[in-house]
Amino acid sequence: MNSFYDLAAEFGTDKVLHHGYHFFYPRFLDGMREDHFSMLEIGYGDGASARFWERYFPNADIFVMDIGVSGLHSRHEVFLGDQSNPVDLVSISERVGTARFIIDDGSHQPSHQYKTFEYLFENLLEPGGVYIIEDVECNYWRSDAEVYGYKIGNFNAIRKSTDLIDVINSEFSGMVNRLHIGSVTYGQNCIIITKRTQEEISYFDRPYRFSNFVNDSPYVG
Repeated sequence: MNSFYDLAAEFGTDKVLHHGYHFFYPRFLDGMREDHFSMLEIGYGDGASARFWERYFPNADIFVMDIGVSGLHSRHEVFLGDQSNPVDLVSISERVGTARFIIDDGSHQPSHQYKTFEYLFENLLEPGGVYIIEDVECNYWRSDAEVYGYKIGNFNAIRKSTDLIDVINSEFSGMVNRLHIGSVTYGQNCIIITKRTQEEISYFDRPYRFSNFVNDSPYVG
């Protein structure tokens, strides 16, 4: 079986040729390569990534949302949609139904990245699934810089995502893990977030045995 890197390089996707995502993604994705599931990628570009996913996940149903492309292409289907539009996020969720893997390679605009994550992670990603935000480099740009016609603005998705550390540790922090986040991994130019399985939810949804020691914690409340 060809590796993540070899297949991605064969199709000419910058996921490996420039970004080096092969150093991170296989740890989360190799285990599902032969499974049947649905996945969604936001952003189509020249289609190299979607064609790569067809080979990497031979049994998956592959869907893409793009602001300027639509139609059925080989084994993947592209839906027209703008990730900055909540109506389009609802529409793509209804069309796909459920996804084990979602990857955002869309607008790269920080507020779009985080709002898309919040909605799709809750409403489309299945328990045990993997969500990847790519190209977080734009969070380091000036607020007046533009990417794909969008101003970067003052919102920082990376900084906001660090709040998830305390959410994951809800047993101790007193925060609510509403999205059932299992883990957050930071790699070069990407954030990889997993969703808890039902087993994990039942295991960690419990009162803290040393709660009397953290009543004055700044994270409680």
